[in-house]
Amino acid sequence: MQSSSLSIGLKDDHHSKFIYGLKRLQYIDFSRNSFEDRFRISTFKSQLDSVQSLILEGNLFTSVPLNLEEFNRLSFLNIRNNKIAYLTTKEINAIEVLFRKSNRTITVLLDGNPFVCTCASLDFVDWLFTTKVKLNSNGSYTCVENDGNITTTNIVYNHLRNFRIRFGYRYKLHQQYFCLFIGMANPLFLKSKEETLEYDAYVAYCDGDYEWVYGPLRIFLEERRNYKLLLLDRGDVLAGEHRLFALNNSISKCKKIILVISKEFVKNDWSYYEATVGIEHFLGLQARIIVINLENITKTEIPQCVLQMMSLDANDHIRKTDTLNENNIFWKCLDQAMQR
Repeated sequence: MQSSSLSIGLKDDHHSKFIYGLKRLQYIDFSRNSFEDRFRISTFKSQLDSVQSLILEGNLFTSVPLNLEEFNRLSFLNIRNNKIAYLTTKEINAIEVLFRKSNRTITVLLDGNPFVCTCASLDFVDWLFTTKVKLNSNGSYTCVENDGNITTTNIVYNHLRNFRIRFGYRYKLHQQYFCLFIGMANPLFLKSKEETLEYDAYVAYCDGDYEWVYGPLRIFLEERRNYKLLLLDRGDVLAGEHRLFALNNSISKCKKIILVISKEFVKNDWSYYEATVGIEHFLGLQARIIVINLENITKTEIPQCVLQMMSLDANDHIRKTDTLNENNIFWKCLDQAMQR
């Protein structure tokens, strides 16, 4: 149905009768039909178990126009040459759901869209180069920066850390701080929001600190103080969920974030990203960020965004021992920090 003026022809198809009942339809090509609105929920209802290829190239969509996670066999999606600035977290998660459902590779064609490389799209850029979904051009597409300069998603990804600092702490600071200031001024609002959160704290740490985190820290907070911690490595997230989105989705379920800082942590790119996302999420609410310094690390080694949040100092004795002495000043301070 290429170039068939379907955007006009289906405008009055309020009951989605056009392809209703075609339950064996596997290949749909709606390219170049000037579609710009989302499809009705029932448009592809009969094809959820059959369609394998969906071609929506050359339309006017500004987002993915349907709920991809509802399809059970879709393995090829062509949304080239539309008006999409970037894929949202919800849209990317839906593609990842499709990938987990499929027994074979899923292909998504994205080039030709007017992608932007801004603060809002950095998660999308990260996903392009970390997903196992097959993308054309290996995920490298032309995109436009805030200042209007043309670059590529590949260049942005290679400098992702610098871009996060550049956009995250200069642009989002003003936007988020205003919103959080309003929230801080209303204790009843904060309390009601906290009561709906599933976990007391998200714990960010490196593999080298695994034993300390799952040993003394977990025992003290979970077994002796009855707090509920979210630990990614323990399986507290959806199995098979993309690590990047597991992080973003997990932190939003927690009242606080605990950053366990060590020499390995400050040199690890993923840990740096965890710290950045966590601090951005609780920006302006320092009481929600607990930074534990496990080793003697110089200030020049610690990322500036983390350094400003430093709160608890655990010496080498606490790090290396298997015993847990609650009378130690560190554990008392941690107890108070969790109660704030």
